[in-house]
Amino acid sequence: MSEPPGRGAALTVRVTARCQGCGACLLTCPEHAIRPHAGWAGRGGDPLRVLPDRCTGCGECAEICPVDAIEDVPVTRHPGRVGGPSKEAP
Repeated sequence: MSEPPGRGAALTVRVTARCQGCGACLLTCPEHAIRPHAGWAGRGGDPLRVLPDRCTGCGECAEICPVDAIEDVPVTRHPGRVGGPSKEAP
């Protein structure tokens, strides 16, 4: 199974609570890895989410964010999936 381009850095990004939902990162991401969070409007929480299987960790979204709401996070690798918490076997 081949790695997506740029994935060797073992980084992805996370949108933090500082996000105001301006959408600048949506337009900047070359991999279209940042998406609106369904049902966000008027409910609080994070307006945007990152798809870790698409994010290459390039950092373009973090550079353009006017409120510094995007942080680097290490990718947790598991067989068959990228990112996310591990699931312990019983």
